[in-house]
Amino acid sequence: MDDDCDRSEDRHPIVLVVDDNPAIRDMVSWALELDGYEPAEAAEGQEALAWVDNAVREGRYPAVILLDLAMPGMDGATFLQRLRSQWEPSHPFPQIVVVTAGAGLAAAAALDVQQVIVKPFHVRDLLDVIRRLTVWDERRDLRRSG
Repeated sequence: MDDDCDRSEDRHPIVLVVDDNPAIRDMVSWALELDGYEPAEAAEGQEALAWVDNAVREGRYPAVILLDLAMPGMDGATFLQRLRSQWEPSHPFPQIVVVTAGAGLAAAAALDVQQVIVKPFHVRDLLDVIRRLTVWDERRDLRRSG
């Protein structure tokens, strides 16, 4: 496994929560921390890109990005497009989980993401998805390094 990857055993997987609703960010971050993850937060796409840029400069990579689609400023779809266009191919790309209201399902389906969760959601269901994705991601990293 890469030494600079935050999925190593000595660090908790980072989950970036990108949502304009502070109550959702707080609730999800709290649950993630209790479940052993390192949460990070951004209120919209531009802030999320800045967070990712800073983290990558420090050699830290989010394992999962929880992404709301409908946000003021830079929306989730634009964020994802920009993230993909500037991502260094040698680094592990984060698993993307789109969190959206029912009206955003069609847009979410077109984004080629790992999972779509419809609001309102149960935190335990969200954690189940993140656990599944991070276990899969660790296996992928082991295959790449072996």
